Amino acid sequence: MGKKLLSLSYVIILILLFQSSFYSQVEDKRWTRVNLNPENIQPIDKNYKFNEVHYSQVHKLSNSIEAVVNPNFRILPSANSTQSEISIDVHPSNSNILFASANSTNWPVTTLYGTGLYWSTNGGNNWTGYDNPPIGSNSGDPAAVIGPNGNFYIGYIRSGGGQGVSVSTNNGTTWSNYVAAADPGSGNLLDKNHLWVDKKTSSPYANRVYDAWTHFVTGSSSNNQVVINYSTNNGVNWTSFVDLSSSLSPGSHAQGVNIATGPNGEVYAAFAIYDNWGTGVYGEDAIGFAKSTDGGITWTKARIYSAANFGIRGTLKSTSIRVSSFPSMAVDCSGGSRNGYIYIVWPQRGVSPAGSDPDIVMIRSTNGGASWSSPIRVNNDALNNGKDQYYPWCTVDQSNGALHVVFYDNRNTTSDSSGVWMASSFDGGLTFDNFQVSDANFKPKPISGLASGYQGDYIGITASSGKVFPIWADDRTGNYQAWSTIVSFGPSINHTPLTNTENLNGPFVVNATITSINLILPSSVKVYWGRGVGVLSDSILMTNTGGNNYTASIPGNGTTTTYNYYISASDNQGFRTTSPSNAPTNYYSFQTFIDNTPPAITHTPLQNIPPSRFPPAVTADVSDNLGIQSVVCEYRKNGGTVSSFNLTLQSGNTYSAVFPVITVIPGDLIEYRIKATDNSQQNNISYSPATGFYSFNIINSLGNILVVDDDVSLESRISESKSYSGEYNIPLGASANLFTSTLTNKGYTVDQVTFASLNTTILSNYDVVILSAGVKEATIFNDATKRTALVNYTKNGGKVLVEGGEVGYIYRKQTTEVDINFRRNLLLDSNWISDRSGASLQIAVTNHPIFTTPNTIPTPITVNNGGTSGYGARDEMTVLPGVAGISRIANWTGGTAANGGIFIYNPNNDTSICKNVFYSFAISQFANQTIAQNLIENTIRYMMRDLIPQTKTLNLNVAIEGLLNGNLITPDTITIEIRNASLPYSLVDTKKSLIDQTGQALINFNNVLESTPYYLVIKHRNSIETWSSSTVQFISGFLNYDFTSAQNKAYGNNLKLVNGKWCIYSGDVNQDGFVNSTDVMSVFNDNVNGITGYTNTDLTNDLITEISDLNIVFQNNVLGVERKKPLGSIISQTSE
Repeated sequence: MGKKLLSLSYVIILILLFQSSFYSQVEDKRWTRVNLNPENIQPIDKNYKFNEVHYSQVHKLSNSIEAVVNPNFRILPSANSTQSEISIDVHPSNSNILFASANSTNWPVTTLYGTGLYWSTNGGNNWTGYDNPPIGSNSGDPAAVIGPNGNFYIGYIRSGGGQGVSVSTNNGTTWSNYVAAADPGSGNLLDKNHLWVDKKTSSPYANRVYDAWTHFVTGSSSNNQVVINYSTNNGVNWTSFVDLSSSLSPGSHAQGVNIATGPNGEVYAAFAIYDNWGTGVYGEDAIGFAKSTDGGITWTKARIYSAANFGIRGTLKSTSIRVSSFPSMAVDCSGGSRNGYIYIVWPQRGVSPAGSDPDIVMIRSTNGGASWSSPIRVNNDALNNGKDQYYPWCTVDQSNGALHVVFYDNRNTTSDSSGVWMASSFDGGLTFDNFQVSDANFKPKPISGLASGYQGDYIGITASSGKVFPIWADDRTGNYQAWSTIVSFGPSINHTPLTNTENLNGPFVVNATITSINLILPSSVKVYWGRGVGVLSDSILMTNTGGNNYTASIPGNGTTTTYNYYISASDNQGFRTTSPSNAPTNYYSFQTFIDNTPPAITHTPLQNIPPSRFPPAVTADVSDNLGIQSVVCEYRKNGGTVSSFNLTLQSGNTYSAVFPVITVIPGDLIEYRIKATDNSQQNNISYSPATGFYSFNIINSLGNILVVDDDVSLESRISESKSYSGEYNIPLGASANLFTSTLTNKGYTVDQVTFASLNTTILSNYDVVILSAGVKEATIFNDATKRTALVNYTKNGGKVLVEGGEVGYIYRKQTTEVDINFRRNLLLDSNWISDRSGASLQIAVTNHPIFTTPNTIPTPITVNNGGTSGYGARDEMTVLPGVAGISRIANWTGGTAANGGIFIYNPNNDTSICKNVFYSFAISQFANQTIAQNLIENTIRYMMRDLIPQTKTLNLNVAIEGLLNGNLITPDTITIEIRNASLPYSLVDTKKSLIDQTGQALINFNNVLESTPYYLVIKHRNSIETWSSSTVQFISGFLNYDFTSAQNKAYGNNLKLVNGKWCIYSGDVNQDGFVNSTDVMSVFNDNVNGITGYTNTDLTNDLITEISDLNIVFQNNVLGVERKKPLGSIISQTSE
């Protein structure tokens, strides 16, 4: 018996598992109906800290209109109920009357109340109503609307799945229930309804009530389609429905209908269309639109926007709240310049103008729906920043034509939380100002006890007479409640505040531009002012000088004092604005006095830089009590003439400018100082530094590298998806620090920053950007805006190396896609395969320069786990297919040979250029850190091959003994040879050059390699051949060498000190490498014979062989001067 029971239990479990698996594969189209779900009971979160806010927020919009957001409030507070899925409307001719509804239950949830009813008769200041309404229980989806006759209408899904409408003719006191569409029978549903009333009293269809829904009725010709009917007697009786969507051929169904009416009786319906549901692609694919001009009898229909899977239908956040891209529509019936404009908003993702995360987009029609604009993005946070905007609702204030949109938005909080924002447009939807209207954030989550993922499927907004009433649900108190606020828009005051002045007598003219969406009251436009600290004792009426311009004058009294003032203006709706905001608590101030105080300058001195980073920018913060007249940078090179350039104001007190383009070479010294002059009558001047100059040197560098460290906290090493593992015994930033130290030691100029502090506007200053995640296992490079900037940088030619043992997994967890452009362009991979714990990196392309030049890299390479798991040490990834030039050059032991551990990108298979490299491992985990350093050096050298100049430049300083005349040198031609560093010291390149009076020459070579040791050899027609003391290298195409600075600059110290300069010996007339009697006799004979002209015996180059030449050759003969060179060289004795 026990075995039989066990077997039966096993069968039941299998059946339940099968059913669960089956239903998890088929998404239900009809999720909008609210229902109890006893399997979704979640523990109540007691960890709330709700603090009621008692202050208003003031937002200055781009048109300088002030948006005043009053403290949030609950329309019917209760600790024992839930309110979600909120709808709201305002009386079309009495803005004091508002009506709202919500799906409501008890709390904790055991009972569905249906649609709660709430109303205000004093402009939203006080509310009353019911959570458990007198109209009886229903299945929710409330749509609240007020007709021009004052009737309250609430539409909902009946408990039997049909459409119900309840009506109050006395502001909610009593209610009558009607059936708008009969219950469809078991298993069927009239779903996602919307209700609207023609609100224009001048319309031929005024007070006509429209109800629309999706007709999920098996066997009906309109199954899965949006349909609509109407009532001509205040909701008592209803017509048969009309099908709005079937002619548009949805591949699956149409849903989420939204109704609005136009200024002349037009009625519109907008809805989402799903074409690919059957393939498991649940995002919305099109927006459908239907229009009737005869009161809903006949309709024209169209798809007005199409983009496959543009919508967000599915779930968001770690709590998997359900979301959709159902449209919300509003029509301008104000009679103004945009009368009849239609606006439609919805959430969108992955299709422009939306980014990779949900954004709100809008289209509009200016001709009654005949044509439509392209979508524009409503939310104005950074694109692709990983922030979610969803559940928008829009309305038009019919008193002024302003368009307002409300939506959930987490741009100012963490990814698991959200606030509520509004976007307002005063130009017909061309531009939007965004501002937060919730004064607290919350963590969206399904309401425990209701349908899976359900927190409410929409929120609401209405507006009238310059006031806006957004309404939403959040659970900041512990249970979901309907929250609202009142947003008002006052006049706009544009004013440039008066500044300190040396004019003691005045008058002080106050000018302002004042605009308003309502009429300005001229008698209200005043300047309130006073003398003395904090004094505001008088007022002056401002005069209109034409258009929106106003002026007034504050009188002076000839003394040094403080003046305070603010500007105030009101409109005919009673909205008042001050400049500054919140006056008189805030006010403007300026002082009158005679100024002797110079400007204050704050500046961070520039550091040494290579030639490739010249010219740098000079930035300084400069402030003064009367303002700044000019900021100038004075500079000089190598102690020369002082020049200057102007710094311009960037913002606040920050001035900046870039040095002029001048020729600089390693060894140059740049000195500079900043000079600031104020606006006083005395033109007070200050300098930074107060005396002398700042200075920086031009230095040699192999290249400019930026290392970006994203391994900065132990917490970020914790992987939630991999058993909360993490590598804690490895120092933070170990990989980034290894990159920096290695490349610095090799001669590169390296800057290191954290990813959080990365300024992407300066990426172009660098030759290579290294993104280092090391062993970090949690979110990596977690800023979509910065990732987009990095992608654009590499697309425009920038070079990026990405490193990290869990980067590949984060950006391609099997089928999960975080940022496809970042993955494809910077990681060069397709899919994550394995952590490959304990595996070694093995070279797949043995002759690749990354493994041979300049260091030989052995194979395989041991990579330590760094911890017990090693998740952060390495990743095995597949190569991105179909892109010419992407390849893997190293893979993992135990892995698939075709998969990679090192990926590179040579665009179009041009191996002379490498744009991207991806290390799918933490370089800090190489067991042999010398190999790690060598691999880093090889990789960066390989990436920079096409950046190194092909022509190499030698900046040479040399003095020839016989040519030195005092401190100057008689110009003459020398020969410069570049020779290999080892036997037989073969000639690599040779050039002739004229040295100037300072002994300097700039010589370009074509056959010389970068960073390769060579000897320099100097030859002259009658001087001793002289070698550099040791080998030298051209770095970034440049070499600076000065033989005159020290005796040890020549091989064997073979230099002679003359007049403070180390000189090459003269006197080797026959160029045999010795100054001997043969040379002496040649000079003697030419002297006796009076030989003139450019001859080898004329050592001083004065075109005559004379006793001074004989003295030089005789002395050097006595000294036994001869050529000194590396041992074993058998180089020709003949000068070229």
